[in-house]
Amino acid sequence: KMFEKYTLLCQDFLSTAEPFIDSNILNQLKCNYVHEIDSKRKLSQTKDLKMFIRLLEKRDIMSYSNIQPLWYISKRYIHKPDLESKLQDYESWLEAVSPLSLCNIYQSEDRVPLIETSDSQREQRLENTAVLVPSLASESICSEYACNSMLSQLLIENSTKPFSNSSQTLYCNSEQKEQYNLDKRRKLQEAVMLQVKDRLGRSWRDVARHLGVTECEIDATQSKYPYDLKEQIYEILKIYILQSDTEQWAINLIRALEKGRRRDIKELVEELILKNSNI
Repeated sequence: KMFEKYTLLCQDFLSTAEPFIDSNILNQLKCNYVHEIDSKRKLSQTKDLKMFIRLLEKRDIMSYSNIQPLWYISKRYIHKPDLESKLQDYESWLEAVSPLSLCNIYQSEDRVPLIETSDSQREQRLENTAVLVPSLASESICSEYACNSMLSQLLIENSTKPFSNSSQTLYCNSEQKEQYNLDKRRKLQEAVMLQVKDRLGRSWRDVARHLGVTECEIDATQSKYPYDLKEQIYEILKIYILQSDTEQWAINLIRALEKGRRRDIKELVEELILKNSNI
């Protein structure tokens, strides 16, 4: 799984890097990130590299989608090619499994709902969500799954009708696969926009800027809905979705929320994507 792979990377990094990080180097790291961490008390409580990395995570300076601090520490203080190779492998893997860059395959028959009734249920669902790594045959597998899914629906709809040789022929081709993925992506985008709209609040302008939305578009949206904050947010998200890359819209939204210091919403979006994309 995505977060398991990130955890393993951090463990490997610590096992290699800790012997190189003495108190002097740790103080250098604290000085380097002092403005971003913005807490002298937290920095004074940080006694080793493991605590320092945890602090970076808590301050949203480092996350599964941003391992830049690990690169900095590795290149500045460690100088181990095998460690840098692991960091590079992780970033290559992360890019390969960016949300919705893969075909949606092997969905559970017990469909995971978009909104759970409690935090504990959400956590349990997330634990049970499988994360798939693409194979060389991913395209053919995806195409087969899309056809099987449509065939099952067709059989259900026609279960009470007599069988006929003139029944609708089901073609398993690239157009059907593309339409299937397009419909799923639109449903997921709508679900994400509705959740973000209800939670983002007045920080939406900062997040919009991190999404690359222009100041002109931000001002126009605010003028269009001067008294409706949620409609402002929904409109700006629609603008972003229309302008965004098909494969990268989700990961860029997650990064924008992280930069906008809305970790609560970022985690919610990650959860929705994991549940509905099997990535």
